[in-house]
Amino acid sequence: MTLQRITPCAANYDMLSYRCAECACVFIMVEPRLEERGEVDEKRAVQRHVVTTPATIVSGRRTIACTMHDVSATGASLRLVRGLRIPKQFTLTAAGSTLSCRTVWRRGREVGIAFQ
Repeated sequence: MTLQRITPCAANYDMLSYRCAECACVFIMVEPRLEERGEVDEKRAVQRHVVTTPATIVSGRRTIACTMHDVSATGASLRLVRGLRIPKQFTLTAAGSTLSCRTVWRRGREVGIAFQ
């Protein structure tokens, strides 16, 4: 996903428009204006947003239930229902969207993914 535009939308808030390179869908998020933030505690290129969204990992005919957490324009963390093996490349379906993904890291049932 690519950040397309930042538009002021309310006092101290901006609307960020992201476009998926694969399907051209637009994803819009509202977040506090960067200048208004205090000290940033991590050095990420894109801000993460805490969510709790049911999702499904799809690889061929195999599906794995999970929950999406800490989503950003570039990736997310997932929590698997069970500690199953997951493929390096897969499709993630969540909240009506289908995204191509790759596994970046894994700690027990927690998995970090990058959107492709």
